[in-house]
Amino acid sequence: MLRAYLNYGLIASVVVWAAIVGVMAYRLNESPWRWAFVGLMLCGGLTIAVILWIKKYVDRMNAAEEKRESRL
Repeated sequence: MLRAYLNYGLIASVVVWAAIVGVMAYRLNESPWRWAFVGLMLCGGLTIAVILWIKKYVDRMNAAEEKRESRL
């Protein structure tokens, strides 16, 4: 459970934040701020994608390092 929290806790918090901002954007019908909130929500999705990409990159680097150490 702790490992899952450490791996995906940041992602979960960004998802919750983006969902709240999305609900706020949905409720602002005629406000000029609506599109700013939609943009923030999309940036939250982009943030999640970048976090997952970095996680995959670090995992590949660790796997390559372990493979290199096993050859020695």
